[in-house]
Amino acid sequence: MFIFMVFGLLIVSALLSLIFSGFRWFSSFQSFVNRTAYGFIIGLCFGIGNWILGVNTGKRLNWSKNPKKANMISLLSFIFYGISVSLAVPYFFSVYVWRLSGDLIYTHVINNAFVAITVDLIIISIYYSQYLVHFWGKTIQKTEELKRENLLAKYEALKNQVNPHFLFNSLNTLSGLVEQHPEKAPEFIKKLSDIYRYVLEQREKELTPLENELQFVKNFFYLLKIRFGNGIHLNQNISDSQDIQIAPLGLQMLVENAIKHNVISDEKQLSINLELEDGYIVVRNNILKKSSSISSNPVGLENLKSRYTYLTGKPVIVNVTEYYFEVKLPILKTVEV
Repeated sequence: MFIFMVFGLLIVSALLSLIFSGFRWFSSFQSFVNRTAYGFIIGLCFGIGNWILGVNTGKRLNWSKNPKKANMISLLSFIFYGISVSLAVPYFFSVYVWRLSGDLIYTHVINNAFVAITVDLIIISIYYSQYLVHFWGKTIQKTEELKRENLLAKYEALKNQVNPHFLFNSLNTLSGLVEQHPEKAPEFIKKLSDIYRYVLEQREKELTPLENELQFVKNFFYLLKIRFGNGIHLNQNISDSQDIQIAPLGLQMLVENAIKHNVISDEKQLSINLELEDGYIVVRNNILKKSSSISSNPVGLENLKSRYTYLTGKPVIVNVTEYYFEVKLPILKTVEV
């Protein structure tokens, strides 16, 4: 690789000498060697020097905390170095190689320095633009990674809230069942065990197949039917759920939310509907509002909204009318077969 770089630098040096020196470059073999050597030394100093400057400024300057200061110092370093090389190399060749004297040295140095600094500015512009693009690209990537890590931490905290919340409400239901229908308690406990096993299986998952979630809701609803009898109904109008995935335990939360905030009796029956609609899973229940106010628990709908904020850019849609309460959960992912 190094040999190719040197060879390429020699060719570029020769071409630049030909462009700026014209046919004087061919006047003699000595002229050819001198001018090619001049171009090679200029290119070598610019190439190696700018590379060393770039490495050191990248390491020593704090681009993350103070990019304006780092950019100014780095840019001034490149310019100062470029001017120094553009003056020093022509002077050395004018005095020690071309053996000029008097005003010729001054004129020759200024003319060659102007050409050299122009070439260097082009090199700096190319290098600097590539460096900045690379730096800002890494910064953006790091920022996105930190944002995702932050969201992931919040999401894990939300998932950790789900399990104790579910168990707490299930035990409350069991407590009520023991008081009202103690003969049904053993069957309820067995079903509760199966359901909680599913909850534990989902704790490490971000997504779960809709089919599994619907079956889980059916099992959960079985427990509700034991307690409420004909006072509650579940209408599932989802026929094709094979390739759809959603956030786990979300549907169960909404069913539980409907039970918490509504009157349930044989006279006032609560109806909960599940259906697919335009890329959303819709959970809708009629409103049979309780007369006594119930303190809201932060675990529930807000938890679900936060989880979907992490998982997708689409919002959870909540529609409330005089007659029904509706929540739309976006379909997160379709499994590719």
